[in-house]
Amino acid sequence: MTGGWVAENGTPDEWGMAEMYDEISHYQMATKFAKYLKLSENCIDMDQASINKVCNPSTNLRPKNTSRSVILLDGTLVTFRSWNSKCNFIYTYDNQNTALKNTCGQISVDLNGNKLPNESGRDRFQFYVTKTSLIPYGVQDDLHQFEKACNKKNTTPPYPDFSEDLMFACTAWVLYNENMDYLKCDDLSWNGKTKCK
Repeated sequence: MTGGWVAENGTPDEWGMAEMYDEISHYQMATKFAKYLKLSENCIDMDQASINKVCNPSTNLRPKNTSRSVILLDGTLVTFRSWNSKCNFIYTYDNQNTALKNTCGQISVDLNGNKLPNESGRDRFQFYVTKTSLIPYGVQDDLHQFEKACNKKNTTPPYPDFSEDLMFACTAWVLYNENMDYLKCDDLSWNGKTKCK
């Protein structure tokens, strides 16, 4: 979200969204972003039965009161979730990341759409929506630390109050280190080893 984007759309706290389970809030967030995307399917305005058939986001995010989705021309499924109208959720570790003090919601990207495995850290990756930017899950100083929430030895959710996924904080790693070695070894870290070999 650049200065021009914000100038045209305002910041998310100005969009008139309500709370996490408000159907209109997800609609507002999705429509702000979708107009910049090349879509093969726009499920934002569909009824629930059509959404389940066409966009079919993960079962825990199907209802319109929890998210809205679109499918890009390349088959990527993009799901939008509004969390907080004031954009004041804090997801920074030890208050180190200023942008993560202004979190409004989430965008989830499933690279191969409805095809399996539909797992975070494999084909699904998430971004925080803040007042001024999109921030990949698992950045340094993220409350949900990469070393804990993107670790192949997880057998239970590392942050069960936030996500049932075992490896959801992998997005930043893939973008910055350009690898998915966390699927092969469990000793990677931002301040240490960045590849298995």
